[in-house]
Amino acid sequence: MPDTTDVLIVGGGFGGAFAARALEHATKGRGVRARLVAPENFLLFSPLLPEAASGTIEPRHAVIPLRDLVRGTELVAGEVVAVDLVAREATVAHPSGEQRSLSFRTIVLAPGSVPTTFPVPGLLENAVGFKTLADAIWLRNRVLHQLEVADGEPDPERRRPLLTFTFVGGGYAGVEALAELESLVRDALHRYPRLRRSDFRWVLVEARDTLLPGLSPRLAAYTERELRRLGVEVHLDTRMESCVDRRVVLSGTTIEPYASDTIVWTAGQRPSPLVASLGLDLDGQGRVVVDDHLRVPQANGVYAIGDSAAVPDPDGGTCPGTAQHALRQGRRCGRNVAADYGAGRAGPFDYRTRGLAVTLGRGNGTAQVKRWTFRGWPAWWMGRSYHLLMMPGLGRKTRVVMDWSVGLVFPRDISQLGQLGRPTPLQP
Repeated sequence: MPDTTDVLIVGGGFGGAFAARALEHATKGRGVRARLVAPENFLLFSPLLPEAASGTIEPRHAVIPLRDLVRGTELVAGEVVAVDLVAREATVAHPSGEQRSLSFRTIVLAPGSVPTTFPVPGLLENAVGFKTLADAIWLRNRVLHQLEVADGEPDPERRRPLLTFTFVGGGYAGVEALAELESLVRDALHRYPRLRRSDFRWVLVEARDTLLPGLSPRLAAYTERELRRLGVEVHLDTRMESCVDRRVVLSGTTIEPYASDTIVWTAGQRPSPLVASLGLDLDGQGRVVVDDHLRVPQANGVYAIGDSAAVPDPDGGTCPGTAQHALRQGRRCGRNVAADYGAGRAGPFDYRTRGLAVTLGRGNGTAQVKRWTFRGWPAWWMGRSYHLLMMPGLGRKTRVVMDWSVGLVFPRDISQLGQLGRPTPLQP
């Protein structure tokens, strides 16, 4: 017989975690059983991922343990690999390799998204993504490793590929990751007497004609100017056509192919493959269509939120896939599910975008709050303040503030932890 629960929440990101939190608060003492299925026992606070990559904050401080965040919800480590909405059963793959069935009355779909990839020759073999904490730690180690190797390489021709970093995708993840890592290299460079800033090549490739979609065109133009001022090559209306053997070929006849030992792919996200297998109505981007109460119209007791849901925006269209929207969708969804069990009243999702902020390295950034725009240090400070406001838990907020405060006084830590997580084998 399958295990049973009242509410099954799929995914431990912003949407799933905050749906579980709101549900348990609204139904406290009513005996509603809820289970949250997530691959790991943590919520990644993705707005701080670039700073975790650059060492501005301790990587552990960019995650919040789910067992602390949702103490009234049973956490199941694993991944939902199949859902039968008619039979009301889900198949959960556990880390042990075992698969188990779990029956439910209500399901909240918040499985998130995965990187969008295209059939670019060499992409899967030579590029890395930037979505998880492991990606951020690896990329930091990679950059520092390249500095060490290049510092000991006397041949300029062999040194050039080591210090060439290519980022494909000019959205928020790509721009912030590049800017933060470039800032890390600038801070570390004085410790490498054989290297000069002119030895480095930073390349940003974007298929559209502007950076940072959704941001004010004036701020997008400012961001492009700032990146160019830092020496970043910004190629708009350009695609990466190949990266076989880490030799990058870009569209356009004016850009010569070049060797780049580090290629980071940040060219968008697509919904989790799970949602395509459910037989639900999807929009043109493959997201589950929901109403303004976050319900799936043709399936009773089914909700969808976050990156895998096409949630109506109160101002028209659908909501962007940002953390601030997923967090609020989770809260509203949790309260609406609670209303199904007799706790409170259901209501529509009516959150409107408050603003957007982009960090461009230490002390620099852009921000947009409704019709007002900010640049430079004020925008950087506003972005940090808003991220801190969003972060749950006083303890985690305090740790992040301490990291920021230490960074204002002491030089950036450039320790390379390339062996982190790899135990040393025993010797006979």
